[in-house]
Amino acid sequence: MSTHDHDIAAGVLPATDAVMEKTASDGILRQYYELTKPGISQMVALSTLAGYYLAIPTDVMTAVRSMDSWLHFGATMVGTLAISSGSCVMNHVMEREHDARMKRTSTRPLPSGRITAGAATVFGMALTIVGAALLWNVNMLTFLLAVATWAFYLAVYTPMKRTSSLALLVGGIPGALPFAGGWTAVRGTMDAPAWVLFAILFFWQMPHFLALSWMYRNDYREGGFVLRALQDDSGKVLGVQMTLYSVCMLVSILFPTILGVTGWLYAAGASLLGLWLTAESVRFVRIGDHAAARRVLLTSYAVLMGVLFLMFLDKA
Repeated sequence: MSTHDHDIAAGVLPATDAVMEKTASDGILRQYYELTKPGISQMVALSTLAGYYLAIPTDVMTAVRSMDSWLHFGATMVGTLAISSGSCVMNHVMEREHDARMKRTSTRPLPSGRITAGAATVFGMALTIVGAALLWNVNMLTFLLAVATWAFYLAVYTPMKRTSSLALLVGGIPGALPFAGGWTAVRGTMDAPAWVLFAILFFWQMPHFLALSWMYRNDYREGGFVLRALQDDSGKVLGVQMTLYSVCMLVSILFPTILGVTGWLYAAGASLLGLWLTAESVRFVRIGDHAAARRVLLTSYAVLMGVLFLMFLDKA
């Protein structure tokens, strides 16, 4: 028996085979990870964390001394992330044929054939069930908000993208609910601060996704989506909408301080960030090119991160 055969008989793979097996395994894991739309999942996690943190009524250091508090926090974060990821996976399944027609999305795991629709469905539903089970143990309101977000995203927003440009507004609802969900996990009520957190993220999404839709409008046209950007090659109407929504966000980010949830340092810093996003939206109205749209998109990321950071820094 050769050395190679002896290694196989002994259950020891040659180094090259072991490396290839590990690489293939890592590749599959990356494909499943991609199905969860990591960018969206990270936004959901950060907004839920911020909402949860702001809702803690006592000193944070007092709250972290309790094991029950940590278990509650863990169930909220993992549950929200799981059910959000589950909805993203199911969105991939539902849109796989349309994704295959768009250059930007044709290499995703499903249209490229690297993962089957059946396997993705099982994965998505497993994440959804785990997430729902965890949030059931947080409180009923947070559970219902998460389930409503999942259902609204898949049953209303996803098919509506191919029939009406109003899908952007409809999609903003499930996109903004996790921010409020972090708050309700602690307080158990959809009170004024919860609605304000919802409004901040709702209005933030509008210039963000309007810029994205304009940048990739030809791709979306090929995919069969109905978007305002497809009817506005000059970008003027879209730019005015970006500006109006940016102003709405600028107003809404002041209300956490007005309601006594955050301090004046937050209000000052967040106002500057809101003005920055508004200025970039106005700039897009004037210029209306790909670079200006990209500036709005990148600025929106920075503004959201800045607002969340200031909330953590200056909790009342």
